Amino acid sequence: MNCTRKIKQHTALLWKFNQFTCMLRTHNRNMAKEGIWSFGFGSNMDVIALENKKHVKVLDHVCAILKGYRLSFNVRAFECVEPAYAGIERGSETDEVHGVAFCGTKESMEELDRTEAGYDKKEETFHGYDGRVIKGFVYLTKPGSVKPEVPPSSRYVGVLLKGARQAGLKQEYIDALTARPTYTPTAETLAKRAALPPLDSLPAVTVAELAKHDGSDPDLPIQAAALGYVFEVKMKVFKSHYARDITTRMLNQFHGIPMDDNDDKGHPPYPIESDLPKEALEYITRWRDQYLSRADNKVIGHVKEYLEQQKSGKSEFKLPAIPT
Repeated sequence: MNCTRKIKQHTALLWKFNQFTCMLRTHNRNMAKEGIWSFGFGSNMDVIALENKKHVKVLDHVCAILKGYRLSFNVRAFECVEPAYAGIERGSETDEVHGVAFCGTKESMEELDRTEAGYDKKEETFHGYDGRVIKGFVYLTKPGSVKPEVPPSSRYVGVLLKGARQAGLKQEYIDALTARPTYTPTAETLAKRAALPPLDSLPAVTVAELAKHDGSDPDLPIQAAALGYVFEVKMKVFKSHYARDITTRMLNQFHGIPMDDNDDKGHPPYPIESDLPKEALEYITRWRDQYLSRADNKVIGHVKEYLEQQKSGKSEFKLPAIPT
């Protein structure tokens, strides 16, 4: 008797849950009629990251196909660490790009436009896996920025694969992404790594001293640091790199953790290099490679607090939660 009662209770709860899910889905579909649709083919396939990192309020989303285009890693970035990001370009009638069509609120899509300011926008039609035909826009590489395709980083391809698998894109498309060649450091880059002087042989620069070199004082050169190495910077780089060590920021980037929301501004505690996964340390090292790649970027010292923590082997650093 008790067993029968429990089954009935469970069935009733399941029915209520299904009703709630159906109502929520209908609500989101109705809201989506007021929203703006776009098509994610790169990092924007990851709906969770769209919401957490790019602050898009996603009302609806569906796996979709954009016909007449091909995926191309032709958006050049930083040759030693993130050589290229994904773009799309016109292809033949049989070419197609699989991705995620997503609908966001007007306000959050305007914020996304600001984030994706390096791209042009074009209205297109997407064909949902569920049969829907959706009109929206895609971000296209600006004509003057299109370059020959080069291998992207393994981190970036991993971001695309995560989004593709979460969304449930067709396996053959995922397999094609998996087979893409990825960047490896050149012999010249590795030689520059090997030629770096030991960290403790360089003059000490405190976090407070480094913070003065943010470009606001014309008499002080811009400085940035990675893995404790302080550079006098001549190359164009993100302002978020100025006047601080970027080790923790780039560790967050590697793990897909929102950087701005979890930025330590280059202050301790720092992660201990020997405790980091090999792939994560390599990714941060490639950012240091990027600074080394320019002959006019000079290594001028080490971050005092960073080296002290590495030598002690102890740190209170804790990695923020990794989005799943």
